[in-house]
Amino acid sequence: MVSGLSSSSTAQDGLSLTDRELFDRLGWFIQIRWFMGLFALMLLLVAWNIVGMRFREDGGPARLTPAADAVLVIFLYNALFTFLQHIVSARRRITRPIIIALALGQIACDSLAVCGLVHYIGGVENYFIILILLPLVVAAELLPVWLAYTVALGAAALVHAMAYGELWGVLPHVSIVANSPGAAEPLAGLYTDVLYVAQVTGALTAMMFMIVFIGSAIASRLRDREAQVEEAYGQLSDVNEAKDLFMRQAGHEMRSPLAAMLSILDAVSGSADNLNNDHRQLINRAKRRIKALMELVKDLRHYSWLRSPAATREMQMVCLEKLVDAAVELFGPQAEAQDVSLTATAQAAQIRGDEDMLREAVANLVTNAIQYTPRGGRVEIELAIEGASAVLRVSDTGIGISALAHRHLFQEFYRGPEAKKHFPDGTGLGLAITRRIVELHDGRIEVHSRPEGGTVFSVRLSLSLRPPSYELDRGRSRK
Repeated sequence: MVSGLSSSSTAQDGLSLTDRELFDRLGWFIQIRWFMGLFALMLLLVAWNIVGMRFREDGGPARLTPAADAVLVIFLYNALFTFLQHIVSARRRITRPIIIALALGQIACDSLAVCGLVHYIGGVENYFIILILLPLVVAAELLPVWLAYTVALGAAALVHAMAYGELWGVLPHVSIVANSPGAAEPLAGLYTDVLYVAQVTGALTAMMFMIVFIGSAIASRLRDREAQVEEAYGQLSDVNEAKDLFMRQAGHEMRSPLAAMLSILDAVSGSADNLNNDHRQLINRAKRRIKALMELVKDLRHYSWLRSPAATREMQMVCLEKLVDAAVELFGPQAEAQDVSLTATAQAAQIRGDEDMLREAVANLVTNAIQYTPRGGRVEIELAIEGASAVLRVSDTGIGISALAHRHLFQEFYRGPEAKKHFPDGTGLGLAITRRIVELHDGRIEVHSRPEGGTVFSVRLSLSLRPPSYELDRGRSRK
């Protein structure tokens, strides 16, 4: 299918804005965890090799391995959660229970890993014990309030188990000592001091619940705002769909009577011999108006179809240089008739997309350029490869576009004052249709004024394949 059919992730995967944000946050926390793990490993190496700090169990040798292993465990389960999130995203199984399960799993692993790391670098005697608060920040943002408080209770239980386990001799205490001849032995007492242990564990427990309270309150308000935004987005989508449906139905209902009116006027002007010139001019004016209205109806139906989910086709390889060549062949006679030079230079460029849509986009840009270029002017088409993109530029020496018109040029039914002055007829939908086609191919269209006068339209599309380059040069002289 043609990619880029929807401008919102909610429309693409059926997720609410809140669920999409929560799932994206999981990925963000996974990325942060890689950096935090590297930072912790770097600090351990610096402390051991440069500062000369040693981590030694009571009565045992100094060892860095247990603390380093705790950091390596962080890398291992982070890789696992990276894989799980990729699988869930690839299979489009993203649901609120799965998001909560992934978040809860990461927070539980973080709490255990941080608690283990702290235990191997000094326990309650090391100020880095405050790292145990970090998983609570994630819990407050990603989990329901009751579950976030449950996680805080579990984290507090881990801290108490580690601190009082060392106090009562159930867990071996790891002391921090300096690796220097005159260094003093560590004070044997802080982790065995009941008052000190109670202060540390009590302060950390209070901080855990405060973080959950404040973080959950902020997250709840943000989710309420997201729900309001999502509701407003749904209402706008409904209005937009109603508008598109009206455009399609109105176009369908108007086409038949307009065609009938045109046929009647043709019959009247062709069979009535007693019509004077004034009457025939009135009939011709009416026919021109009806044809213009029929063109508007056709553009309305086509544009509303491009905005609907039905605007999906099987993608295929499209040679953009062939579309440029076809445009020169097709519009060359029109350019000659208007005494406008039409030239093209194209590199071979292939993308995946819908050939009919892309042909229409190229045709719209070229016909606009010819139409608004005075006699003796130039229209140049350039297709170039820039990095991983194919860039189509259609430039002219025409009437140009004012700064005010630049801001509204791709809006439906908008026609700049310059365009209305030089060409009164027009639906104002051609550029809106072109932009929609480019968007359906995940591309970008821009417009710039030339310093010497005229306009340049640029369309950038991602390359799917870069074949051997060759040059295509075709031109139409204005002589």
